[in-house]
Amino acid sequence: MTNPDRQLSTDRAQRAAARRVFGADWAQIKADLSARGIGGRIKDNVVQQADEAVATGLAVARENKAVVAGTFGLLLVWLLRNPLGRILGRLFGHTPDKTSGQNGERLGPDQE
Repeated sequence: MTNPDRQLSTDRAQRAAARRVFGADWAQIKADLSARGIGGRIKDNVVQQADEAVATGLAVARENKAVVAGTFGLLLVWLLRNPLGRILGRLFGHTPDKTSGQNGERLGPDQE
């Protein structure tokens, strides 16, 4: 056998071996996908990442209770800012100006 013929024979044998490996891998992939589909895999991955994020958030919250409490308190004050402002205004005897509109903006002389 000449050198090019030997090379061709070697190349064909390597190609056949690679095709067998690929065929086995492809069969494994098809079997895995038939057992559990792509949608199920994606759902499991999302659920796992969400669980990890919640666990990390809870761990950080346990380590920083004062920061979490302060943030919650400030958020609550911000959400209740208008009723708290009215209550404090009544406590300190503040009455709204006649020159103020409903939202506190200044009214012009023709709008009074």
